[in-house]
Order: sequence, then C-alpha cells, then structure tokens
Amino acid sequence: MLGSVLPFSPELADRVSEYCEKHSEHESAVLEVGTFTGFSALAWYEGTKATQAEIVTLDLPGDMMDKTREFFKEVGVDDRVKSVVGPAVETLKEVESEFDIIFLDADKQNNGTYLEICLEKRLLAGDGVVILDNMFARGLTMGPEFNPHADKSRRPFWEAMGVTIRKLNVSFLEDPRIDVLLLPLFDGVTMIKWKEGYVEGKVNGEGKKAVDGKSKVDGKQDGSGKK
Repeated sequence: MLGSVLPFSPELADRVSEYCEKHSEHESAVLEVGTFTGFSALAWYEGTKATQAEIVTLDLPGDMMDKTREFFKEVGVDDRVKSVVGPAVETLKEVESEFDIIFLDADKQNNGTYLEICLEKRLLAGDGVVILDNMFARGLTMGPEFNPHADKSRRPFWEAMGVTIRKLNVSFLEDPRIDVLLLPLFDGVTMIKWKEGYVEGKVNGEGKKAVDGKSKVDGKQDGSGKK
C-alpha cells in the first residue's frame, strides 16, 4: 500500500507495513465516512489485524459502492469491514457504538456536520481521534497564490473548497469540546481529540460499546435493510 506514496517495491512496501503494524498500538474500532474505492478501508483492515478491529465504512449508494462491496467480499475483508449505504448525515445517526478512529473522507463541505454528529452522539472514544484529509484543498485553503499551477478545469472546485475549509478550521478552533492539530502532510491532515477534562463525566465509554463488541447500525448494512 505504501508503494503509491514512497518509492518502494510492493515487497518492500509489505515489509514496511508489517514493521509499522508491529510498532503501533492498535485500535479496536474504526469508523470511516466515505468509502469510494475501499482503499482506506483496506488500510485500516491491514493495520488492525492484531486486534481484529471492526471497520464501519459509510457511503452513498451507486455503482462505485456496489463494486467496492463486491471487492471487499472478493479479497475476504468483509468479515471485519462493514459497509453501510446511505447519506452519512442519516446513517451516522443510526450508529450506536464508539470508535477509536473516525476518518472523515467524504464530501468536504459536510465535514462540519459529520463531526458534530460524531461529537454529539459520543461516537468518538474518550482517547480516540478524528482524522480529516485534504485540509489544504490543493493549497488553496491558504489562498489562490499557493497553487498558481492548479489544473484550470478543477481550480474553481478547489478554490470553493478552500473557502469552505478555511471557515471549518476556524470553527474547529472555537469549539470548546476539542483540541485540534493541523499537520502540513500531503494535502493537509487534521487530527481532533476530546479536550482534556471534557470527556470525564460526559462520555460513558462502556455504555457506547455494543454487547458483543461490534458496532450497532440499524439496517442498511447490506443494502437490503437487513441487519
């Protein structure tokens, strides 16, 4: 998987992934908003083999989601990767567990709404982290001069996204519930945690775990309304 980021052969990439897995503390539950091709869900699956973490991934219905779910079955990861179909603003409200990692990687303009639902429903574990990517919007979050060579056909989209993300970054900093770290990695990565002392007395971790250790999602898991 690292081959697309670092100049490794597939064999060396597998060894690096194995090294990272052995030198990390593993999570027990991951929530992902935005499935797309399923690449990141596979990364979470590979990175949580030691704990057999459940990965719940949400996305809209359509051909892409259908093909991705078929791919999950084909490569044998559907034992822990649970795909949920529907608008995230609705499906997030049906999730009744808490997660150690929440990855917001869908339509960026709704990240504020997704985060608010996760915080309001206490889906984020007391020591968990929310991760958001593309926070630089190809550099245009900081201003148009930061990417004068952006593709002209896509530039209006990313400029508008940059404006949206700038406002979102301000709202994060003003939220008294959370601590925020924006990292200058790739296209900008934001990490969010509960502010120290906020969770105590407000988040009942055990109460958010499903009895069998699995997340509860009301229907729509297999696209047929079956649980």
